[in-house]
Amino acid sequence: MVGRSTPPVPWSTPRPETPLSPVLQDKSSILVEYYFKEVCGMMSCYDSKLNPYRTTISNLWGSSPSLYYVTQSMAAACLSEVSPGFAAVSGRLRDQAVGSLWNESRVGPTETSSLLALVMLGFSLCWHDPSRLGQSEFELLAETVAHLETSSNSLTPVDKQKRLFFHNSLVYWKMLLSFVTDDDLPSLSTAYVVQPRPPFETIQRSSRMPHPQTGIGVEIQELVAQVGSLVRKERRRIRKRHHSSRHDIEQSINAIRSAEQLQARLCEIELPREVTVIDSGDDMTSTGHLLKAAEAYRCTGLLQLYRNFPDLVLHGTSPVNPTSPSTWLDTTGDADLNSPEDSRVALDTWLTSLALHVLDLVEEIPISSRSRSIQPLLLVSICSELSLSRTFASTPSRRECSVVSILSSPRMKQSPTFTDVLHARRLIISRLSSFEGILAAKPIRQMLKLVKETWACMDDQQADVYWIDVMMEKGYETLMG
Repeated sequence: MVGRSTPPVPWSTPRPETPLSPVLQDKSSILVEYYFKEVCGMMSCYDSKLNPYRTTISNLWGSSPSLYYVTQSMAAACLSEVSPGFAAVSGRLRDQAVGSLWNESRVGPTETSSLLALVMLGFSLCWHDPSRLGQSEFELLAETVAHLETSSNSLTPVDKQKRLFFHNSLVYWKMLLSFVTDDDLPSLSTAYVVQPRPPFETIQRSSRMPHPQTGIGVEIQELVAQVGSLVRKERRRIRKRHHSSRHDIEQSINAIRSAEQLQARLCEIELPREVTVIDSGDDMTSTGHLLKAAEAYRCTGLLQLYRNFPDLVLHGTSPVNPTSPSTWLDTTGDADLNSPEDSRVALDTWLTSLALHVLDLVEEIPISSRSRSIQPLLLVSICSELSLSRTFASTPSRRECSVVSILSSPRMKQSPTFTDVLHARRLIISRLSSFEGILAAKPIRQMLKLVKETWACMDDQQADVYWIDVMMEKGYETLMG
């Protein structure tokens, strides 16, 4: 899947048979050049000869109509920010990419070029319109990869590598979708949630190759996808609830059980040691950056669980006994917390401290690192813990936690301050604003609106407001990666 040689000059490859209009033909060379110069790096958390969105695309785009059009469509969408005339061009090229993919799907639906084009199209739809999530493209890719998995016994090594590559892409895509859609997403076979093998026979089999979308945290992202789906469903269910019922209580208990299981699994995952990860070849993006991003995803997954299921914090584990749900009602909670007010203060202190820890992990990654392509969701998902109206305990309560980065974090040793919260807000806006000029602008702009609206609601109401509630109410859903 990953090319091993220096990419050929892109425009030396024959053009697809489908002709471009004269207007588009005039811009074609500009768009292709811009894709390989700037855009292909946006599709990966590292950029080098190991980035398939550079090397593999350069080998295939000239003979694949869908790749030919989608690469130019993505470039035009980015350039429309500085030259509005490209906006119409990007839309026409996108439509031609869709048409080409439709034709190719009837001939060879599992061709590498078509699958790459499908991923690129689905991820870039929000570059044209931030509300477009690429969900139908995700479902089509999931269906295709599932077909490959049913044929696993007859697959060649190359096809197995292709299956793993696109399965990992699906994991990342599903994680992003889980926070922004109410629909049930296709299940992905967990048997293949592994890192792709290095393409070099001399590398030990224990080595791990970074994936362009998941980096080296695919197992964590698979769980965060489940967290996103669980949390969004719970927020939607609570918003629709008009009265209490046995069914409602059962749903709540089942959700708490699921949250407990996800918490345990997130805490158990061991990230690979840096020496076991194949260097991406990108001088701007070290393995350490990818490890920090993966750890930040683990912590933000836990943060969403603790915000929505506070018993996980206040009791250390879920208070729901699997054999006797009624014991939940008899649980008195942490012995150190003498009142509901104490519990609230302890929870707020823990949540804000954990959010600041996530931000510390992101801040330790330079803005120049290409891992920035997988950072936006991290920044948005912690925004609702940066409240100016919370009261904090003198120190965060010591909770049962096996995550080393949390246990060793300075944030867990002293109480957050008003200044800490303001500084964190400023940092989030600063980094997202920087991304607006580096990554696709329209979805980043939507994220900035969501973050600022969340803070405005929190400050105006002097109360906690959750970012997913604001997103659902305002319709700010977009792919955050």
